Amino acid sequence: MIGGGIGGVATALALHREGFYPVVYERVKELKEVGAGIALWANATHVLKNLDLLEEAKEVGVITTNYQFNSQNGKELVNVPVNGFELPTIGIHRADLHELLWRRLPEKQFILGETFERFSLSENRVCAHFTSGLMVEGDAFIGADGLRSKVRSELFGEQPPIYRNFTTWRGLTNHVPDTYHPGYIREFLGRGKGFGFMMLGKGRMYWYAAALAPENQADAPIGRKKELENMFQDWFDSIPELIAATDETDIIKTDLYDRVPALPWSKQNITLLGDAAHPTLPTLGQGACMALEDALVVTKCLLEYSSPATAFQNYESQRFSRTKSIVEQSLRSGRMGQLAHPITVKLRETLMKLMKPAIANSFKTIHAYRA
Repeated sequence: MIGGGIGGVATALALHREGFYPVVYERVKELKEVGAGIALWANATHVLKNLDLLEEAKEVGVITTNYQFNSQNGKELVNVPVNGFELPTIGIHRADLHELLWRRLPEKQFILGETFERFSLSENRVCAHFTSGLMVEGDAFIGADGLRSKVRSELFGEQPPIYRNFTTWRGLTNHVPDTYHPGYIREFLGRGKGFGFMMLGKGRMYWYAAALAPENQADAPIGRKKELENMFQDWFDSIPELIAATDETDIIKTDLYDRVPALPWSKQNITLLGDAAHPTLPTLGQGACMALEDALVVTKCLLEYSSPATAFQNYESQRFSRTKSIVEQSLRSGRMGQLAHPITVKLRETLMKLMKPAIANSFKTIHAYRA
């Protein structure tokens, strides 16, 4: 397995629990905490339950009950309950989730500091070559190495992901605004900009912002934090308050990309997983959740079929329509967030109020899936 992120380690753990011997190769030399939070919806906490990690995730995270959409000044547009399933929704720090997964994997099966270079195929075996000179052979090979997957480019050639005209900023602070509603993810939509915040475990507040921007745009001379304070100064009071309470070093900036959903993901006994297979915009909060789903499905397929090539073909066929739908819905949601003219923004707000039942049903459909 190439890539030791959430999808890669979850897959290795699922395989390990079923008697396989997966080995994960990750290019970073040290696992460091990244200041980002994620929502694990019921479709993802189902996977954690199958891995016997749900109770621990609840201990280090926070149960989420509602997803609330608001105008930029804080007027509620839609309020969707997300606690109607047999499984909880959890707000959790990405590093806490990652640790829950990798610490269950034997140390010798999680190798750090190895950068994948290429693979070679020989009969039913695949050999991974690394820049250090290391070569390892296996019966099957999974690329879980993210948006700019080297495994993907080796399989299918260079195909750059698509920049969707949005940049995002993510921050982490211990400051909790007085207006925080326990259990709520609160999202605010304005003119070509958006902002949201949610509670994570250990008393931390996670916030995220997005705005229309050219690709690879440099920070303003005044600095990343001051730029954000200026961008959101006239928004709902808690928003500039949260930015002001965050250290500049704890603000991460990332351009947003995806790919047009397409098959194949596999070639013989090699396949892709997570963002390497189906990168998506974060507008539905399903990137990590889909990677966790992939982990369970690919494991079930490898249990069912003795041939990895056959297992991977079945994994593709089971996962494609699901992931395609979410990638496309995420893009549509992102485009709604790009509306910048005052009239179209007002129309969006009116439409969201009218479509409350449809929005709630869409959430229910996505989160009801069980891998």
